[in-house]
Amino acid sequence: MSSDLTNNDENYHTHPITNLKHQLLQEYEDRSLDEVFQGQVIDTPEGETYLIKTRYKIDFSLKSCSEIKESIKKDLKLIPGIGEITESRLKKEGYTDLDKLQDHPQVGWKARLFLEKLENEEYDPILNLVKKRYPASHQRVLECAGFREYENFIFVDIETLGLNHQPVILMGEATLYQDEIEVRQYLLRDLKEEPAVLSGIYSHLNDASAFVSFNGLSFDLPYIKNRLRYFQLESDLERPHFDLYHYSRRFWRSYLPNCKLTTIEKYLLGIERRDDIPGRYIPDYYKTYKEEGNIGPLVPIIEHNQMDIVTLAHILCRMHNEI
Repeated sequence: MSSDLTNNDENYHTHPITNLKHQLLQEYEDRSLDEVFQGQVIDTPEGETYLIKTRYKIDFSLKSCSEIKESIKKDLKLIPGIGEITESRLKKEGYTDLDKLQDHPQVGWKARLFLEKLENEEYDPILNLVKKRYPASHQRVLECAGFREYENFIFVDIETLGLNHQPVILMGEATLYQDEIEVRQYLLRDLKEEPAVLSGIYSHLNDASAFVSFNGLSFDLPYIKNRLRYFQLESDLERPHFDLYHYSRRFWRSYLPNCKLTTIEKYLLGIERRDDIPGRYIPDYYKTYKEEGNIGPLVPIIEHNQMDIVTLAHILCRMHNEI
């Protein structure tokens, strides 16, 4: 995430990103974190950090469990040993779903075991079976997100000072409450606070949680784990993870210019951000905040992170209902 701007760049002082930073420095001069964000200093097992909570109204709904079950029952390939050719033959023989497949003399017992898990709502074992049969980005895997209680989704997005072995400057995570999503952001005010910032990932995590991210399987979660290891802290983050970047590429890459988060917002959600800073400029803005003691450059970082997280919930909802 290193900045592409330096003082040696020919157009550095007239670049829109630089101009915005200067405007923010003037606008927020002599204003405090508490005044602008209404956050609070909190104690964690790893020390103090600054927490910003924000709630947004959201219309969030996924396909119902009953709809998902009926869809899954039509997929005979979820039974070990059944591929596309065998499934086609079985369906021609009248075994059109898993309910009927129970009567098959050879594989009926496998169908019964699968259906028993499905009816007993053993959803994590079902998800594991689906993931063994299909790539992680397959819609059948995403479909299983609908088995999760909404309050157990953990939407996560981090901002860092670089791509490798640099501090996490903002830990953003969120959960759903009825018609709202609550975003919680743990801000790094000083390097010594990073362990406390990192601990924010555990604030609402439980055994039933599932992560939702955008490229979090490749970046956010491995990065968090590496930083936790660096500080010799617990890193038990093994949970189901729905990475919407990979689903976006499978769903929409054929008719979107690209699968960036802001592109999806613009073309599919009708959202265009104002005064948003691309991720590669965040380290430069954060360093200016620290050097100047002025929260102005911090404002778009926090707003950028909030928007990313809320967009995750909108995209999950849109994708799941298109399956």
